[in-house]
Amino acid sequence: MRSLAEDIRSRSEEELAELLRRRPDLTRPAPADLTALAARAATVASTTRAVDHLDATHLAVLEAAALLDGSPRAALDGVAEPVPEGLAELTGLDGPGLAEPVLALRDAGLLWRAPDGLAPTRTVLDVLGPAPAGLGPRAADLHLPVVDPDAVDRLREEAPPAARTVLDRLVDGGPVATVSSDSQAATAARWLGEHGLAAVREDADDTARLRVTLPREVALHLRGGTTRRRPDLTAPAESGPSPDVDTQTAAVVLDLVALLDEVLEHLESARPRVLRSGGMAVVDLRSLARQTQLDPDDLRFLLDLALGARLLADDEGPEPTWRLTTLVETWREASTAQRWVDLVVPWTTSLRTTLQIGESAPRALSDDMVWPPIRGLRADVLDVLAQGVPAAEVTTALRERRPRRMPQDAQGVVGSVLTEAERLGVTVQGRIGTAATAVVRGASPQAVEILQGDLPEPVDHALVQADLTAVVPGPPSPSLATTLRRSATLESRGGASIYRFSDASVRQALDAGLDGEQLLAELAAISRTPLPQGLEYLVRDVARRHGQLRAGSVGSYLRSDDEAHLDRLLALRDLSHLQLRRLAPTVLVSPASAPVLLESLREVGASPVRESSGGVVTAAGAVRRVSPPREVPPPVTVAADPPALVAAMRRGEQAAQARALVSPTGPPLPPMDPAGVAGVLREAAADRVHVWLGVADAIGDVRRVLLLPEAVEGGRVRGSVEDEQRTYSIHRITGVAVAG
Repeated sequence: MRSLAEDIRSRSEEELAELLRRRPDLTRPAPADLTALAARAATVASTTRAVDHLDATHLAVLEAAALLDGSPRAALDGVAEPVPEGLAELTGLDGPGLAEPVLALRDAGLLWRAPDGLAPTRTVLDVLGPAPAGLGPRAADLHLPVVDPDAVDRLREEAPPAARTVLDRLVDGGPVATVSSDSQAATAARWLGEHGLAAVREDADDTARLRVTLPREVALHLRGGTTRRRPDLTAPAESGPSPDVDTQTAAVVLDLVALLDEVLEHLESARPRVLRSGGMAVVDLRSLARQTQLDPDDLRFLLDLALGARLLADDEGPEPTWRLTTLVETWREASTAQRWVDLVVPWTTSLRTTLQIGESAPRALSDDMVWPPIRGLRADVLDVLAQGVPAAEVTTALRERRPRRMPQDAQGVVGSVLTEAERLGVTVQGRIGTAATAVVRGASPQAVEILQGDLPEPVDHALVQADLTAVVPGPPSPSLATTLRRSATLESRGGASIYRFSDASVRQALDAGLDGEQLLAELAAISRTPLPQGLEYLVRDVARRHGQLRAGSVGSYLRSDDEAHLDRLLALRDLSHLQLRRLAPTVLVSPASAPVLLESLREVGASPVRESSGGVVTAAGAVRRVSPPREVPPPVTVAADPPALVAAMRRGEQAAQARALVSPTGPPLPPMDPAGVAGVLREAAADRVHVWLGVADAIGDVRRVLLLPEAVEGGRVRGSVEDEQRTYSIHRITGVAVAG
């Protein structure tokens, strides 16, 4: 057997189905036959994806096989084909512990059945690069003598501290480094070179720098004889959520939902602007943070949660502002458990993160917070947490699970996800709760039920007291929260929430369309105690003054039967920006809009109401809502049926072979994408075999060419056709098949 293509053709139906299960990207779109499957499996993109998804143990075995490529073969119990000699020693595995990853790599097409045994494919060698496992060339290739292992240990102990630091970094961080020739690191590197521990040469690209290369033998010895950079790759032990975590989660959930509700209430009245470049202005964020008494980072996260849950959107007006959407009322009417799940579910799949990517913190609600890699990393973090791994050990577990897909600042990136999880109540003190685990597993309805059982029952009453406060002894029901939200101001949260009634809060209820008696009736219905006389006086006094002034548009107008009242307003310097002027004894007008006029009058203690063009008082009532952003459903991937695909490819292969027997111009060339074409051509160039090409010319006509490929690079293939050199662009090649 001379190629991966022949290896794949020789596999049984069960082996081919297993290949497709391990590498599902090979099934989309379905290959026409086994030749197309082999070409796709040999592409750099597919191979990189397969290698990137290996855990640390399987990757260590593959890297060791790459390092031993071309070495003698030896038998391994449990594996039919010989494996590279020394594989057990290089990986630190033996017996079933080595056989399992070897078989898995073979099933995934990353190791193929070469004539002398299992070997990594050529594309695997390209993907792993020139230094698999971070191990460099052998000492002989660097023209260095092999240093005795005992001498390596002795020299490391005798080395100056700076030289030892450079040596350790080369052992764990990669075999090659460049240093400035006049730096302290250069002095340390020269010491290593003088004692045979590294090759130190002048950098070919920059003569002012030195290139330091660590021989493979030295690195392997200092790693304990294996390819592994760390002595132990065992994943942390798993455990389940504790009941105490679920109790604490309930407390965090109550606080989070109430806090976000308060933020949305303040945002609705503030109407912060949408910047031209997107997001919320820093000044608006700070103003909102002062009103809510929140840290700007916490506020930025809460706003992002609301954006993800589609509770908040750009109104896309002429002067765009951030407004609540029509979904807010539905969200507020739901149970606390459902509201929390509605926040967590979109967060789990979000592309947005509070992680600082650049030099400055991202603007709230802007695209600066979008970082696509965070979605996959967050999913892995949550999956590890759902297995019971504590937060402190998540990074270690991820290094075992996805060593090639960890970001450079792994600790910082994972830390940001864990911080968000703590803020959300997904984790408490580093442990995930039962409800959050259900969300991660895709069981949102069960998560609501679980959390509902941990949360205290909502209360539908308050204790209204003589000091004009109302105490709610538990989480308020949606109807109670609505009543208090529009008639009082939240003073403190906790096991019991305290709301305060004031002129401004009562006026807010009257602006919403209630009259004084209706408001008193609503408050009496929710209070377990008789309404104090002071509150009744307050409501009736504000109601008496409410509506004495009526505003419309000129810009806007202001009218009142009380001429003296209008005289006082005209004399107020605080209203000079309105440019008020008298049209009649009882009418003032302003170029400002009616909403600005109303707001300015209220700031100086007046109680105007708005009226329509017909002179009818209009309640502020219906608060403007904007439509939520269109929800884009996640792409639905229909799982392939590997056995059915294998049967179809077998039929395609047999049909292609039958056509080749009667075709004078070689086998049929099924359509193939450029990546697949390049994969077949690389295999053919390495094996020095002819291939049939379908080449499209400038007007789209396709002709067949019998080519002996020599090199594939830069999107082109170079080779010979009837002993004449030819070069073809890969994007013009419609199909390829090995000749003969």
